[in-house]
Amino acid sequence: MSATDKAADGRTLNICINFRAGDLLPSCGAVGSKELADALEAGIAERGLPLTFKRLHCMGKCHIGPTVKLSHGGPFIMGAKESDVPQILDLLEAEDFEALKAAFPLPKSSINLEEYE
Repeated sequence: MSATDKAADGRTLNICINFRAGDLLPSCGAVGSKELADALEAGIAERGLPLTFKRLHCMGKCHIGPTVKLSHGGPFIMGAKESDVPQILDLLEAEDFEALKAAFPLPKSSINLEEYE
């Protein structure tokens, strides 16, 4: 499949960059999502990956962020750091979404967070 064909599938990598002023509540922006976003965006461009990249303001998981989500139907990528970008890009390039989900999982919880994916 060519890069053009892959781009046609409409995959988007979304990242929350929300920063809650006053640091009263956790936020993705307070735990490095801006730096992560910059590194991901640059890496996607450098590799010519067929992804759209979007910075968003909240996906409802700031307490466990930074929050990254591959759409449509892809996994959440939770708690990644700037140093994780090469691994994330390798897995995205290989389209190994199960390994990506396993490497950066939603935390275990008493509620089923995957219901909200």
